[in-house]
Formats: sequence, structure tokens, C-alpha cells
Amino acid sequence: MPRHVDPAVRRQQVAEALWRVVVRDGLERATVRAVAAEAGLSLGAVSHYFSSQEELRLYALDLVNERDNARLSAIPQEGTAREIVERYLWALLPMDQETRETTQVFYAFMVQARTDPAFREVTAEINQEVVALCRSGIELLAAHGQVAPGHDHETLVAEFRTLTEGLSFQAAMWPDTTTPESIRAVVRRWLDSLATPPVT
Repeated sequence: MPRHVDPAVRRQQVAEALWRVVVRDGLERATVRAVAAEAGLSLGAVSHYFSSQEELRLYALDLVNERDNARLSAIPQEGTAREIVERYLWALLPMDQETRETTQVFYAFMVQARTDPAFREVTAEINQEVVALCRSGIELLAAHGQVAPGHDHETLVAEFRTLTEGLSFQAAMWPDTTTPESIRAVVRRWLDSLATPPVT
């Protein structure tokens, strides 16, 4: 008898195959046929789970966000505010091979979203989730006296978002020079600066 395949697991496997194609060859070459070959499946088997290339790509993008959110949800909440914020950042930023590759996939979709409305809403929602996370981090630090008086919190949120975006891009594009150690050093230096009143 044929072995039963969990449809949810199979969909994830196909999406992960799409990620590999995107990282290696670019989003424009991640056709259903190319993804089927990467997954070791027939074209018909992939079409059974995804009715169109767009549906497959949207699912693959959603899965990137789902995996990111799962990592963030698993973060321990004990410790100081600074320790908690740092844990969230290490989970959010591309600090290992897996997160570097999913970040590369996300940026490929970001470029596509500029001209393709199908991806614009999803990528915008993910961006807003990151902004909300940065805001929560600033609020947590401020509530525990780790942000000096005089700082405008909305400005700090914008700085925080710019910092995480810049480090994510650098780590995804140039992982040899943007190492986890250098990412931690840059983030910690910026967090340290919050304790100093702003120059007026």
C-alpha cells in the first residue's frame, strides 16, 4: 500500500524546496517545475498541493514568517529587560545558516513586492510586525529605566528598525564579514547608548 503523506508536511517540504531554489538561483527561476525537481516530486504531485505558482510562492513566504514567529514565541521571558530584548534580537536576526537563507528568501519577495501586488500586502504586514517588536523592546527597556530621559521613543523605534534591517541585509548578503559576533557587538553598543541622554 502507498505510504500516507501528511498534506501539511508535504506542503512545507515543497515550500522549503522553493526556498532552496530562490537562494541558489533567484525567485525568477523558482517555477513550479523547478521546485518539483528540487523536492524530488513530479509536477503533478506539487500541483496537487498548490493550484498555481502564485499560491506556492505566497505559502512559502507565509512559512518564512511562521517560522520566525515560532522562534520568537519560544523565547524565555525570565531575566532583565536587556536580556529579554537581546534574546528577541538574536532570534530575529540572521545569526545562522537557516535564518540567513530565510532572510535571503524574504528579501527576494520584497523586491518582487515592489511591482507585484500579490506579495505587497504580506511583506508590508511582516515589516509592521518587526516595527511592533522594536516598539515593544523600547517600551520594555524604558519601563525598566534603561532608556535615559530626553529620548523620543518613536525616534528610537525608527532607529531600532533601521539597525535590525541594516544588519539583516548585511548578514544575508555578506555573511563572511557580518558575523554573529559583529552583529552582537553592534546591537549591544546601540543598546548601551540608550542609557545616555541625547545630545541637544
